[in-house]
Amino acid sequence: MIVQAALLFYKENVNQTEIAKQLNVSRPTVATLLKEAVDRGIVKISIQDSEIMNFEQQEILTKKYGLKTVLISSATASEEEAKQEVGNLCATFIENNLHRIKNLGIGWGSTLNKFAEAASYHHFEDLSIVPLIGGVDVSNVKNQSNHLAFILSQKYNCHIDYFYAPAIAESLEMKEAFDQSQFIRDIIQKGKNVDMAIAAVGNPIESSSYRKLGYFSEEDAHEMKEKNVIGDILATFFNKNGESVPTNISKKMIGVNLDDLMNVPEVVVVASGKEKAPSIQHLLKQPIIDHLIIDAEIAATL
Repeated sequence: MIVQAALLFYKENVNQTEIAKQLNVSRPTVATLLKEAVDRGIVKISIQDSEIMNFEQQEILTKKYGLKTVLISSATASEEEAKQEVGNLCATFIENNLHRIKNLGIGWGSTLNKFAEAASYHHFEDLSIVPLIGGVDVSNVKNQSNHLAFILSQKYNCHIDYFYAPAIAESLEMKEAFDQSQFIRDIIQKGKNVDMAIAAVGNPIESSSYRKLGYFSEEDAHEMKEKNVIGDILATFFNKNGESVPTNISKKMIGVNLDDLMNVPEVVVVASGKEKAPSIQHLLKQPIIDHLIIDAEIAATL
């Protein structure tokens, strides 16, 4: 009778009242039979839901690194799917918090492009989107800060500011000229004063927006290795201590840097791809990240 009750309840989804009628016993007896089925090992209940496993990982990482939020995408078969899932998580997180945000800063990169694609349509009339790094370039427009800010402003029906400069100037002289521009000084100051900044972390040696956009020469890559650069975020390269590293490239960057981020009330960092795990791990040594949105591979490394 124990096995019969267990089969009806667990396999055929028959409720306990109906089982009692079929077995011609009382409902409390059915409850006792089901408990005995578990106690004897006839029925084994296990939780295998990946969402629950993710939740446990999120709790572990939140406590380990002293973060406010950790969100982990489910494991997927491809890098592109993992990146899209991170973008989806970012969109949900941001939209759940925009009611308390007046100025939202946005960086650049393919992962943030997935966030912009996943963003839903809302009305946040009091919100302003601020690009945090130069966004004028002829290639890979969809990953640039100005484009991402525009897409978000359209979806959120809000105000937008534009960053009328490249991410990296062609020369130090050009960088100095941009630094003298009141427009550029104003947009950088707005970036420093945002309520929440969203930035992607890259690994410039392995993979990053800088390399994909062709900003690096072999000489630049060699300098990065010599100076032990482990990651990049906005207009900064950093080392294994999470500290800024000056390079020939960084001297020509135009945008909010690592030191500026330390003064932003809330910083959201997104990343996808296991090669970025060391970069995030070392950046976590500094008190910068408040909310971390990553894929399963990065989470496993952390």
